[in-house]
Amino acid sequence: MRVNRQGTMSDNRKTRLPSIEPTEPTRIEEVIELGELDDLSLAWVPTVPRYTVTYVNSQTADAIRSATVVSVTNRSDRVNHVVVSYLSGFTGSTSAVALSVFAIPPDFTVDFLSRSLPSELTGISAVCSPELLMDEGRAIVSSTLPEIAVSSHLYYTAGEQDAHLLGVADSDVIRCQRKGHEG
Repeated sequence: MRVNRQGTMSDNRKTRLPSIEPTEPTRIEEVIELGELDDLSLAWVPTVPRYTVTYVNSQTADAIRSATVVSVTNRSDRVNHVVVSYLSGFTGSTSAVALSVFAIPPDFTVDFLSRSLPSELTGISAVCSPELLMDEGRAIVSSTLPEIAVSSHLYYTAGEQDAHLLGVADSDVIRCQRKGHEG
């Protein structure tokens, strides 16, 4: 195990993500409600889907670049393991294309990034693996404990190293309703 530049531990092994094929195109809320969403937790960190970020955009190919920052505050009095799973596209997909994982201490906020951004734009952050460089879709925020607050922002930048902040827009965050789970 080693600590990477984002401050998270990594053992350099690729994690195979489980995948299910929906029998028919469905909206992500229906999939979660029916309990048909892939198990987005990692084997050593059992989590429950809590929120859906309705729009994720992460682009680096054009003059105007974008990245999504999902901010999660642990409102519990215990460490809360949080997983942000990035889904490609807007309908039908239930398999994560990237993940960010962080053990958040009580009363602490962590920014989960779709790709690296300058430290001047974000504080404590966890960059997803792999970084998303040309993707649009949604994200699912899962946690071991239900006491979290979530917000999401799209950062629009210019310049090779995202040197110029052009604007920030909010993305909607919707609570997941999954039968048999507190959410």
